[in-house]
Parts: sequence; structure tokens; C-alpha cells
Amino acid sequence: MNISVLRPLPPIVALVLLSACAPPGTVPVPETGRSTPARPVPSASAVRLPDPVPRCVDGREISVGEGDAASGLRAVGIRLRNCGGDAYQIMGYPDLGVLDEDRKPLDLRVLHGVGEVTALPPWQVEPKRLTVEPGETVHALLVWRNLTTDAETVAVGEFVSVAEKTGQPRHVLALHIDAGNTGKVAISPWTSQS
Repeated sequence: MNISVLRPLPPIVALVLLSACAPPGTVPVPETGRSTPARPVPSASAVRLPDPVPRCVDGREISVGEGDAASGLRAVGIRLRNCGGDAYQIMGYPDLGVLDEDRKPLDLRVLHGVGEVTALPPWQVEPKRLTVEPGETVHALLVWRNLTTDAETVAVGEFVSVAEKTGQPRHVLALHIDAGNTGKVAISPWTSQS
């Protein structure tokens, strides 16, 4: 009769075997062989930035329209809707920034007035005071030209950060801006025309 002698397992083998036997969500403690709860690993969604979609914040909802691209000129409408219960007054230009795919600001100048980029008569207007009643919408026009003469300095934005004016809550919205290497975009003032 052949009886084999049991020998002690090397420590690393014992640890692997104990790990396989531990209940889910636990990790064996090497010195004692007891199991302790595993530390949760943060998921990607735990650190995910909010989706860049229109939201009502402090009675204001900002959204972007469909783009229009012709001959290198790009034009996109920006809408500000009063989603609150009280009327408010606005005057001036949206506070706008262009962000890259990581939502970091791009070095683009934001011109007030669209005249330096295009001559669109309905949008060649001076800022004026507007009252926005609950449910009403006002508009601005964002324009830029896609001109590329130096492929190494091309600026491409994937988001815009927009506020009604400086100091108001910012809204981050998905918008592809292929400004090439012009270094600028232009925005009209808020207006009641669409």
C-alpha cells in the first residue's frame, strides 16, 4: 500500500487557493487567511462628467441648433429659453467658450458681433434689452469659418460652454467647431428674432 506524505504548500500557492475559496467581494488577508471586504473600485461613471445636453438651470435652458455649413462658413443658432416661473431681462452677448474633446478651453477669440466673420444682415444688430417671459425663447448666432492654411495649428472644438452672460450658470453642450487656424469665432447679441 502506497501512502503519500502530505507536505505543506508553499505560501504563494496557499494564498492563490484561499483567494479562489473566498466569497465574492472579499479579499483574503495573507497573515491570517481571514477574508475582509474588498474596496470598491470607482467605476468610469462615478467620475464621468454630465452629459452635454440642455438642462434648466436657474430658470434658463440654453441649447444649440443644427449647424449650417456653406463655403467654409459655419453658423449655429443658440437658444435661451425661460424655463422658470418668472420673467427676466437680458441684454448683451452670450458668454461663450469653446472646449476640446477633454472639455478643456481652446485658445480661440470670441468676437462680439458677427460682422468680422460674415455679413448676415439680420444678425448685424446692436444689443438691446429684452424681457424673456416664462416659456419664451431668445436667440443668438454663433459663426466661424473653417479655413486651414497650417495643419499644425488646427483648432477643433467638441463642446461649447455658454452662459446667458458673465457670472450666470454655464451650460456645456456638444457642438463640433472646426475653426481651422482662424483663431476665432463670433457671436451675435441675444435677440428676439430666430
